[in-house]
Formats: sequence, C-alpha cells, structure tokens
Amino acid sequence: MPAICYLAFDGNAKDAISFYQSIFKGTPSTIMTYKDFPDPDYQTPEAIKDLVMHAEIEVFGSRVMISDMPRGFGLDPVIGNNFSVAVISSDLDALKEAFLKIAEGGKIITAFEKSFFSEGYGYCFDKFGIGWQFIAE
Repeated sequence: MPAICYLAFDGNAKDAISFYQSIFKGTPSTIMTYKDFPDPDYQTPEAIKDLVMHAEIEVFGSRVMISDMPRGFGLDPVIGNNFSVAVISSDLDALKEAFLKIAEGGKIITAFEKSFFSEGYGYCFDKFGIGWQFIAE
C-alpha cells in the first residue's frame, strides 16, 4: 500500500498545479472540478464549481494528489490541515480495518464506504491531528 501526499488548497489549486508543473516538469492528470461531480441529485454551489475537486501530478516518480478545500463544508483550510496522507490499495478489507483503527480517538470526516470514484473511501484525522485518506484502487 503506497502512502501518498494529498495537498489541499484554499481556492488556488490550479495555480499550485501550474507552479509545481513548472518545477517538476510533470503533466497533471485530468483536473476534475466540483462541477464535474457525477451525482445528478447534487447541486454544486456556484462559488465552487470551477475549483479543483481532484488532480494528480508526478514529483520525481511519485504521485502527489491535489484539491481545493472549499470553505463552509465542515473543514476550512488552514496551515496545518491543508495536507493529508492518502493510503491506496486494492485490498478493501485491509483499508477499512486500517481506517477504523487510525480513526480511534480522532475524528471521522467521511466514513469508509463506496463512493462515485472508488469501491471504498474514508477520510479522518487521527488522535494526533494528522489527516488520512484511505482509497481503494
């Protein structure tokens, strides 16, 4: 299971992606914005439609994930919570078990469950305040 850095930005993720690209010469994956959210029952607020929901860049052979963290959705970006560790695996059971253990004494942001982009996804902060995202690949 690789652990990947996941960076969150305050509305300027596209600028950050361009900046990092100029340094590391990588091409980002497709940049998904919040208006691309595939749930027809969800009405994306106008203010966040063009913000980055998810993108990836390569930094010396490693993946770095990037998104904007829109304000007012329960977790506003501040220095210190604007990154997390993303754990990625095809072993759904191992991911869920690790998620539940690391969340003990911490705070679950998104319960580990199936999502539109993954068979299993969960986001939490551990008891030390570190953000963790578990993503089934």
